[in-house]
Amino acid sequence: MTESHTALTFDSPVVLVGGAPDPVGLSAMLSEWPTIAADSGIHAALKAGRKPLSIIGDMDSVDDLASLPADIRQIKLFGQDDTDFEKCLNLIVAPLIVGIGFIGSRFDHSLGAIHALAATSNQSDLLLVGADDIILRVRGDIALRLPVGIRVSIIPLAKQSFVASSGLAWPLDGLHMEFGQAIGISNRVLDEDITITAGAGDGYAVIAPFDCLKSILGQLTNS
Repeated sequence: MTESHTALTFDSPVVLVGGAPDPVGLSAMLSEWPTIAADSGIHAALKAGRKPLSIIGDMDSVDDLASLPADIRQIKLFGQDDTDFEKCLNLIVAPLIVGIGFIGSRFDHSLGAIHALAATSNQSDLLLVGADDIILRVRGDIALRLPVGIRVSIIPLAKQSFVASSGLAWPLDGLHMEFGQAIGISNRVLDEDITITAGAGDGYAVIAPFDCLKSILGQLTNS
């Protein structure tokens, strides 16, 4: 990001809409939360009947900025060293950011979104939603309630050590994971209450099926 802008601070969770298709009309389902659009996400948001408070990005994928409603704040940020998703994460402060339209449609965009989860200094809970999977960025320990038998993957965002875990078919106790060396694909839930105690590291992603979304959202917003 090459310009300085005041942070957009919220007391409630925020729905951040990207340019990929909304898998199940989720942005409409989360209508009680404020919406922010990342660049071309403005088109997806308006199509879903949501008028974002702001649009953030370099605006290179927006059809006609002048035609947007005047009360949508336009925050134009130049620079090719970060994606529009990263630009948004640099500005939004909220207890939870739910990103829709960043994973699942194009693999390169999905990789860019995962890179953003690793690179950002944003301390919000970050949850990305695709048609098949959800990705929760975690720093530190976590406890989740998940259905017994489902797959769950634990992916380091660079390097991450683990002290212990419970409720998983393949425990994480004493493991050190590093992208390009060792990751935790397709673990399985043995007990509906799983815990992960993290050691030193850069954080990790918990990847679960889309069907777990409602439960995880409830746990994140009621914690």
